[in-house]
This record gives sequence, structure tokens and C-alpha cells, in this order.
Amino acid sequence: MSTVSKEPQLLEHGYEIQNLVVVDENYSTAVEEVNSEHDEVVNKLKNKFKDFKTDKFLAEPELFNKLAKQQEPKVMLISCIDSRCNPTMLLGLEPGEAFVVRNVAALVHPYHEQVRHLEHENGIGAATQFAVSVMNVEHIVVVGHSSCGGIKALMSRDDFTTDLVGGWVKIALPAKKKAHLHSHQAHHNGELAHHEQMSVAEKESVNVSLKNLLTYPFIEERVKDGRLQIHGMHYNLTEGKLTCWDIVPRK
Repeated sequence: MSTVSKEPQLLEHGYEIQNLVVVDENYSTAVEEVNSEHDEVVNKLKNKFKDFKTDKFLAEPELFNKLAKQQEPKVMLISCIDSRCNPTMLLGLEPGEAFVVRNVAALVHPYHEQVRHLEHENGIGAATQFAVSVMNVEHIVVVGHSSCGGIKALMSRDDFTTDLVGGWVKIALPAKKKAHLHSHQAHHNGELAHHEQMSVAEKESVNVSLKNLLTYPFIEERVKDGRLQIHGMHYNLTEGKLTCWDIVPRK
């Protein structure tokens, strides 16, 4: 087992690093004392990495030797942090095939908001610029899903100033308005069932993110000249269905 480095650490006063180990194919949690359920959870993660090292990394040396030197992903995925919606698993992607950014409800700020609040930049702007302008990805896919907690927060509150979640999900307020409008139009000033409103809001929030992506000059330019395509997806957790659509310039 490795020992903790004695080099200076950037930690707050009163904290220290413990239990520093290097996990490889020879690693065994048997040498570590399991003191709590927390230890069991972390040890499971370590063992899962050991399985990856043995079953994937060592089994495909050509792939991982190539990835150690370079990456050439063709797609960028922007998806929700929900543990039930793992985009690389759902879409069968291998290491090196996609950039992945995850946040609450798969939302994207408009470009002017990113610039105005650059000191609070949340990573979406920087990630998309790197993926598009440096790595030249050819597709950006925004992936929403059913039973999204972020969209539930959007639909259930009117005050978005009380916490960080509210400040974030208000990006999708146009989707909330669209869901309410759809409800009135569908039922002649009646109300859609709650789950139907949620479904509309979930899909429309993806469209909000796609619309906001097009406010980034380096994205809009490439979409217009055909070098980049943007797509929306919505995964239904209950039915195991994936709804997909494209956003294209009008001719």
C-alpha cells in the first residue's frame, strides 16, 4: 500500500489526506480495514476499477495505448447528472469516443450569460469551446430524461433565488412556460396531467439548451456551414425509449 505524500497539500487547515493507495490488477482490499459502510462503498469502486484494469485495459492494449497518446472524439454529450441516465452506457460508447459534460438537467447557459459571469463560469462554455474549436467534434448531443429532479424543481417553484439549484434550473424557464402553454392549448384552458406536463418540460428543456448552444459564435458558425450538427435526445426511464431529433438551419 502506498503511503501519503509528504509534499505540501492544498487543503484547508484542520484536514489531511489519508488512505492514499494505487489500485491496479494486483490490488486487494483485504489489506484495508473496513470500518464503516462508507469504506465498503469506496472499496467497491476500487474493485470495479481493478476489474476494468483486468478485463478492459489489459485486454485491449492497442486501444488504450492509442488513447494514452491522443483522442479524436466525434461527439460531445451534455447530459444530466442523474445516476439512472448514464449517456455512455445508454449509447454504447467506448473510451475515447465522446466528450461528456454532466450537470443538473443537462442545461446550457446562453453565451452572453457565460461572458457576463465569466468568473462564475460553470464549465459548459469552456468544455464546448474546447470540444468544438480545438478537438473539432462533429456532433453535440443534449440528453434529457424522464423523472428529472432538476425539471421537477423547475416546475414546482416560483422563487429561484433561494439556493444554487434554483439559480441553475431557471435557465429552463422557457421550457416551463412552453409546458404550461401546451397544457392550455391541448385542453382548451384545462390542465395536462402532471406527468404529461413534466414530459413536455423535459423535452423542451433540451431544446432550450440546444437554442442556447447556438448563441455561441463558434458553434453557430459551424452549424451553418455544415461542420457541426446538434441533436436532442430524451430517455424514458420507465419504457426504455429514446426520442431523438436534430436541429438544422432553415433553408
